Amino acid sequence: MKKWIEIFALSFFSNKLSKDSIKKGFTSVFLSLILALVLLCTGVIVSDVLPFSAHYKDATGFNATVRNAFAGSNLQERVCILVENGKIKAKTDGDYANALIINTFDVQQDKDKYAINDYHLVVDTRLADTLAEVEAYCVSTDGQGQTITYEEYLTLNEVARLNFEFKLKYTGNQLHLDDVKVSEYKSFINGTTQQNRQLVSELTDKLSNAEITKDSFNRQIYELYFTNYYPAITNYESTSKVPLLRNYYFHQIIDKGEEKFLMIFDDCLVGSFKTDKGIDVFFYGFYNSLADGELIKTSDDLARRQTLIDSFIINSFKETLELNAYVHIMNTIRLVPIIVLMEVVIAMLVSSILSLKDVETCRTFGSAIKVVGSYAWFSALITAMVTGVVSFFVQRNSITIVSLVVFFITILIRSAIFGVDQIKQRKIQLDELSKEDGEQDILETEA
Repeated sequence: MKKWIEIFALSFFSNKLSKDSIKKGFTSVFLSLILALVLLCTGVIVSDVLPFSAHYKDATGFNATVRNAFAGSNLQERVCILVENGKIKAKTDGDYANALIINTFDVQQDKDKYAINDYHLVVDTRLADTLAEVEAYCVSTDGQGQTITYEEYLTLNEVARLNFEFKLKYTGNQLHLDDVKVSEYKSFINGTTQQNRQLVSELTDKLSNAEITKDSFNRQIYELYFTNYYPAITNYESTSKVPLLRNYYFHQIIDKGEEKFLMIFDDCLVGSFKTDKGIDVFFYGFYNSLADGELIKTSDDLARRQTLIDSFIINSFKETLELNAYVHIMNTIRLVPIIVLMEVVIAMLVSSILSLKDVETCRTFGSAIKVVGSYAWFSALITAMVTGVVSFFVQRNSITIVSLVVFFITILIRSAIFGVDQIKQRKIQLDELSKEDGEQDILETEA
C-alpha cells in the first residue's frame, strides 16, 4: 500500500516510479483521472471568478458610466438603489414605490444623461415576468425579404406558408391585459377545442371562488390564447410560453450587436465591458447576500459613493459563483470523453514510439496508459494554477479552452520526458551489451 501511494503521489517527479506504475492495476489510473477532473473543474471555476475585480477596475470607461449614474453629484439624476430581500428598487427624484425605467437604447433623454463612453445603461425594476407587447409578422424564406402580417400568413394555404418564417418584434412596451382584450382572448380559445373550453371554464370557476386573482386569471387566459394562436416562440423565450418584457432588452443587444452596456433589473444585473487592455467581459450578477437598505445615502461623499457602487457591482457578480460552478461542473462532465481521449492519444504515441525504438517498457497500450494516467492528476494541478494566471489576460469564454490545452501540453511533455528517458536507458543497455560482446570476443581470440 505504501508503494502504491508513493507511485500515485510522486510518479510525476520520478521516471522510476512511473515505470513501477506499470506493475500496478488500473485503479490508480481511474483515481488519477477522477482527481484530475476535480482539479480541472475547480481551476476553471476559480479562474472564472478571480479576475473580475481586476478587470472591472481596469475598465475606466465602464467605471465612469456606472459612477456617473449611481454615484453622481446631481441628486435629481442620480439612480438610488434600495436592497430588500435579495431584490432591489430604484428611483431618481421620485420614490421607491414605482418601478424606475431608464433605457438609453431608445430614449434620447436617458442617453444624454447616462450613456457616456459609448456605454448604454438600462434600469428596469419591473417584475421579471412582466408581459411584453409584441408585433407578430412573417418573412419570406426566398431571400427577397417579403414581409407580411401574421394575419395575412394565416390566410395562405399550407404550401404557401412553407415559404415564410414566423417572427416577433418586441415593441419595448408592457402589455396590459384589460377586460376587453381578455374577453377577445376567451372568445378565440372557446372556438378551438373542447379541452381549451374546459380550461377556460375551470379558470372562470376558480376566479369566482376567489381561488385565483383577477391578474392571474387574465394572464392564464392570455397564455392559453397565445400558445394556441401563434407558433412556439422558443427562438425568443427559453423560460416562458409568452413574450416577457425583460427579453426586449436582450433582443436589443443581440439585434444591434451591443457589447458595452449595464442592465439593472429587480433581481439581477447583466453587463458587458471592455477593459483598457482590450479584454471583453460579459457577466451576470445577483443580490441574494447583499445587506438590506439604501446602497448610497445622501450624506455619503463622492469617494464613498464610488466605492459603494463599485462594491455593489463586484459583490453582485460574486453571487453568481454557485450558478457558474454548476455550469462548469456540467461542462466538465461533458468534456470527460475529450479528456480521456487526450490520455489515450498520448498513451498510443508513447507505446508506438517506444515499440519502434525497441524499448520493452511500454510495448503495450495498457502499460502506456498506466504511465500516462499516473501523470493526470498532477498535470491537472499545474493546469489549474496556470489557468488562474492566464485568466487575467484572456476572455472569460476562453478559460475552458485554455485549461484543456494546458492540460494536454503538460501531460504530453511529461510523457515525452519519460519516453526519452526510456530510450536513453535502452541505448545504455545496448552499449553495455555491445561492450560485453566485444570483450568476450577478445577473450576468445586470446584463448
